Amino acid sequence: MDKKAVDQVVSVLANSRNTIVVTGAGISTEAGIPDFRGADGIYRKLGENKVMNIININAFNRDPEGFYEFYRQYFVFPPSEPGKAHRVLSDMEKKGRVKGIVTQNIDSLHERAGSRKVIAIHGTADRYVCRNRGCKEVYGDEYVNSCEGIVPFCEKCGSILKPDVVLFGENIKNYVEARDMIMGAQVLLVIGSSLTVYPLAGFVKEFSAFYQDLIIINKGRTQLDHAALVKIDGGHTGDTLEEINRQMDLRGY
Repeated sequence: MDKKAVDQVVSVLANSRNTIVVTGAGISTEAGIPDFRGADGIYRKLGENKVMNIININAFNRDPEGFYEFYRQYFVFPPSEPGKAHRVLSDMEKKGRVKGIVTQNIDSLHERAGSRKVIAIHGTADRYVCRNRGCKEVYGDEYVNSCEGIVPFCEKCGSILKPDVVLFGENIKNYVEARDMIMGAQVLLVIGSSLTVYPLAGFVKEFSAFYQDLIIINKGRTQLDHAALVKIDGGHTGDTLEEINRQMDLRGY
């Protein structure tokens, strides 16, 4: 672990009144969630075009059965618990060191770890929403898994349920709130994201154009390494965050 970089991050966070965190897949792979865009992810194995053509709102509307066959095979997570990084961020929020999280992840692990102010811009995989605009009933995994047939239907009105995740062809959730939270930050801490997926990467780029206090913790390069005040590369994200949090405790910040 780069002690000098950790010390620099501690110093920056100690002087911040509004630290916002941005998280990507790298924070959840340590908790056992697969990285769809990683070396062993389905985007590499099956090809991005194939995935995009199925995990797509038009494909869902046209062929919900084909969509659900693919979705259940590749996008339903194995049971996982929040990792160390999720738990540390929750503790940092409780201590006032983190004011909010904007995440690309759809696994709900931040919320399950206890973080309260979380904007999940790509939705939540363990929720399903009725497509009937007059109904909009929300269901969990347990109900959907108990449904007969591959396509789940609403118990109240009989309409098709859709996973509450953003498919290709749909707008991200809470666009304005996510951008405002990021642009309102004094310090922006990016964890586990290569910053290649837009529009979130665009929000971070916009922040970096106006402010200098961008910190990146990620295994491998990102699109904005050049703009970061501090970049910590490699190692275990949870261990790095734990040490940052521990040092802030020791120094009374």
